[in-house]
Amino acid sequence: KLYSTEETKQVLRLSLTEFSLPKFYLLFGISKVKSAAVIAFRSSYRDRSFSPGSYERETFALTSLETVTEALLEIMEACMRDIPTCKWLDQWTELAQKFAFQYNPSLQPRALVVFGCISKRVSHGQIKQIIRILSKGLESCLKGPDNYNSQVLIEATVIALTKLQPLLNK
Repeated sequence: KLYSTEETKQVLRLSLTEFSLPKFYLLFGISKVKSAAVIAFRSSYRDRSFSPGSYERETFALTSLETVTEALLEIMEACMRDIPTCKWLDQWTELAQKFAFQYNPSLQPRALVVFGCISKRVSHGQIKQIIRILSKGLESCLKGPDNYNSQVLIEATVIALTKLQPLLNK
């Protein structure tokens, strides 16, 4: 059985209420619906109008990812206080770091933002790797300013460095 303190239950209740607000639908990339449950439980078998090509895909801004990650981190930290041997955050950080330092145009920017938001410590080597990624993104932008992936990568590295900078030794 999972034992949760009243404080943890309160954090979970408030978070659930907050995520249920229409203003948070945009953060999750589903702003064009009246209810998130409608999208979450809609099946292509029951509703033929909902197919991968029948709706316009919304973009998921890195700033939205930052907000969602911080909210999920708050929930995780609240739950971890009640579980003494919990390693969830360490595992999440390890996965985020793995994908942040691995070239993948669709995952790497998101992983960099998540890594920056959830890290509790950072090494100079990790900062050096992020600066190398920033450098490669800037080089790519100079070759062709229309390179959207490079712009997203630059934005992600700036967000990550902004979040990680306070963790560095003076």
